[in-house]
Amino acid sequence: MKEPTVQHGVSQILKRVRAVLGTTELDCRCRSQLDDALERFEALETRRQLRALIVDARHQAERIAALLELVSELDTVTTDETDLGVFDEIALLFIDIGLAASCGAGDMARAKSLAPCTAGSTFTPGDRNAR
Repeated sequence: MKEPTVQHGVSQILKRVRAVLGTTELDCRCRSQLDDALERFEALETRRQLRALIVDARHQAERIAALLELVSELDTVTTDETDLGVFDEIALLFIDIGLAASCGAGDMARAKSLAPCTAGSTFTPGDRNAR
């Protein structure tokens, strides 16, 4: 899932909207309601983007699992293999696994940038023991 707005998020768009609305003369109650509505919209849009990234990462994991099933053909390959094309096929499967892993990792990195901060989190990429 490649959404160009994920990197900058909806917040960039909302900053521009708020800048334009900031020049309009609204009474305090109306401005407050508008600000609240924009904040709710931003939170909902961020959640939508986060959910899409998680769904795509799951898809990548399923793709990897399916490709690993195909790679299991490697167990039948011997040093006397007569069909040399099998080496190309398995090499391409490994490439596809790498691409799917890269997409899933990218999804998760973008998801981390969208996820709300949680106090006490000590996660760093590659740290499987983080809280």
